[in-house]
Amino acid sequence: MNMQAKTTIRSVKVSHESLLFQKHYSTSILPDRLKSNMGKYYTPPHLVQLVKSLIEPYIHSETVVMDLAAGCGAFLDCFDHNPFIIRDIDEEAVRFLHSIGYPYADIDNSLFNVQRKKYGLSPYEHIAIIGNPPYNDITSLNKKFGENAKQSFDYQIDASIKSSDLGTSFLRAFCKLQADVICVLHPLSYLIKEANFKSRLREFTKEYRLETGVVFSNNEFADTQGTPFPIVAALYVKDFQGMDYQFIRDFRFDLFNTTDYFRLSEYETIDGYIYKYSTPNGGQRKTDIDLFMHNFRDLNSLKTIGNISDKDNPGVMIPVPFKELYKYAYLNCLRRYFPKDYRWGNLSPLVIKEQLETDVYFQDTCIIDTILANQRLKCFSISENGVVIAKLLERYTCSAEETNCADNIYQVFIDYVKTGVAERKYLTDYLTAYFLNLPIEQRQKALGRNNS
Repeated sequence: MNMQAKTTIRSVKVSHESLLFQKHYSTSILPDRLKSNMGKYYTPPHLVQLVKSLIEPYIHSETVVMDLAAGCGAFLDCFDHNPFIIRDIDEEAVRFLHSIGYPYADIDNSLFNVQRKKYGLSPYEHIAIIGNPPYNDITSLNKKFGENAKQSFDYQIDASIKSSDLGTSFLRAFCKLQADVICVLHPLSYLIKEANFKSRLREFTKEYRLETGVVFSNNEFADTQGTPFPIVAALYVKDFQGMDYQFIRDFRFDLFNTTDYFRLSEYETIDGYIYKYSTPNGGQRKTDIDLFMHNFRDLNSLKTIGNISDKDNPGVMIPVPFKELYKYAYLNCLRRYFPKDYRWGNLSPLVIKEQLETDVYFQDTCIIDTILANQRLKCFSISENGVVIAKLLERYTCSAEETNCADNIYQVFIDYVKTGVAERKYLTDYLTAYFLNLPIEQRQKALGRNNS
C-alpha cells in the first residue's frame, strides 16, 4: 500500500484545553452562516466516543481508517495505531490540521473521482470509515439566497453519487469505495423515509446493513439551533443481504444515554391518510369553506410552516373541504399541543387513525379548539358568521342538548358564538394531555398487538 502515515499531536506545543476546544467546539463562536458552510458542525467528545465504541470491535491492526470530511480533526485520535487517511475540502481546516500535528492531511474533494486508487488503496485492504460528514440540502433556495444564506464551496460531485443532500452523497461515496465497515453520524431521516430506499440510498442499502443505531438530538451539538431533530450514530457493515425499508421499520434504535429505544413500526402516522401536499398524485382538490393548510413534510415542518389560512397559494396550500375539517383541525391541534421532541421531528405527524375516524367527540374537540384559536380566518369568524360557524351551529346546538357531562364542549362553542367569550381551559387541558400521551399510547397498542 502506498500510503502516508498519520502523525500524532504529542510533538505540537498546544495546551490540551485549547486543542480540545479547537477540535470539538470551534464552530460554536462563529455566526451560523459561516459555521454551516457545507453543513459542517464540529463534533463534541462524547459523540466521538460513541462512534469509536460502536466501530472498535470491527477494527484490526491492518485496518485503514478514513475520515474524508475531517474538519478540525475531532475523530483523528480514535485509532492511533492504525494507518489513517485524512481529507477535507476546506483549505482552512486542513491548515489547522497541519498545525496540530497531522501534516499528511490533504485538501481533497471526497465526492469527486471516488475510487480506492485515488487514496493508494488496493481492492483487498480492509477499510473503516468514520466521522461526521456534512449534511444539508444543496438545492435549498433559503440556504443559497435567504436571510441566513450559508457560505458554500463550488465543487464537483461524481454523477454516480450525486444527490440533493450532501450526506447521502457521502454515503454513496463510501459504498463506491467498498468500505468494509462504516460508522458515521447522519440524520435519522435518511433511514426512516421510505422514498430514500428507492432513490437516494438505493445502491447503498443493497450493499450495507445497519448493525447498530444510536439516536440522539441534534442539540447534542453545542452550536445547533432551532427545532430538534434526530441524528443517528449508524454502524453499517458490508453485507450482500443489504436492508429494505421493513428491516428499518422493525429495527430497534437505542436512545443515547437512556435505557429506552425507538422502533418505527410501533408508531402510526398520517401517511396515506391525510394529505401533506396540495396536489397528491397530480389530482385536483377543492375546498367548499375557503380553508387551506400549508404543505408540510414532517412533524417539524408542520410546526414550523403548517399554518391554516383562508388564502390560497396554488401548489403550496392544501385545500381543506368541510368533510375533512376534522383531520386538519387535528393537525392544527397537534401543531400547537404536541411537545417538541427530537424523536418524532422527522416523522410524519403521529395519529391513531381508528380513534380519529370513530370518536366524534374527539373530532369535535379538535374542530372547536381550532376555531377558537384561529379567529383571524374569515371562515371561522363569529363576527361575520363564517361559513364553518354556520355549518356547525345547528349540529352543535343539538349535541349540547344531548351531552350531559360537565365539560360540555358544544356549550362552550355556542356560548362563544353568542358572546364572543369562551372558557377554553377544558379544551386546552384535554388536548395537552392527549398529545403528550399519544406516543405512549401508540407504543402500548403496538406491544399489545405483538404479544397477542
